[in-house]
Formats: sequence, C-alpha cells, structure tokens
Amino acid sequence: YPIVMIRTLVFSSILSLLLVVAAVQPKVPETRSAFCSACEKIVGGIEQGVENDEPNILKRCENLCDDLLGHIGNLAQECKDWIDKDVAEIMNKLENEWTPETICKDYHLC
Repeated sequence: YPIVMIRTLVFSSILSLLLVVAAVQPKVPETRSAFCSACEKIVGGIEQGVENDEPNILKRCENLCDDLLGHIGNLAQECKDWIDKDVAEIMNKLENEWTPETICKDYHLC
C-alpha cells in the first residue's frame, strides 16, 4: 500500500503543477494599431477644445489630422472626414467621462 500512496501523491502533485502552469499562461502583449496614437491625440485635441471652450474645434482637429497623417497618402483627408462625421458623438462621449483611449478603442483604432 505505501507504493500506491506514493504514486497517488506524486500523480496528484504533478497534476496540480500542470494545472497551475496552465492557469498562469504569459499574457500576450496588446498590439496597438498604427493609428492608435494619432486617434488619441486627435480625440485629446477635441477634449482640450471642449474644456477650453474653443470656438473652432473642427479646425483644430483638421490641423491635427494634417500634422499627424498628412505624410501618409490620403489619410489626412480620411481623418478629417471621420472628425466631420463623428465629432458630435466624440464630444458626447467625452462629456460622459469617456477617455480618448476608450473612445479610440471603441472605434477599433487601439
């Protein structure tokens, strides 16, 4: 009987160790879209504009689109189109305590 008990103990120990190793898998690092930081800066610009009660937030964002994406094909124009279309929704989210990071994640850019 002692051999059976030892085998059972060893088997149980190995099984427990395997379960612990399986549960502690290394976290796969999140990948950030190439446009994540640009999105966060643009949404941050909208946030600053709202906080400072700027009269022309759209112009500020269009300038950010040019500065951040103007060197990559027609992305600056796509950025401006996105801002024109969604600025009210973005401002609403900011007023409801969303952060630029959460907003950009919501748009699947981060």
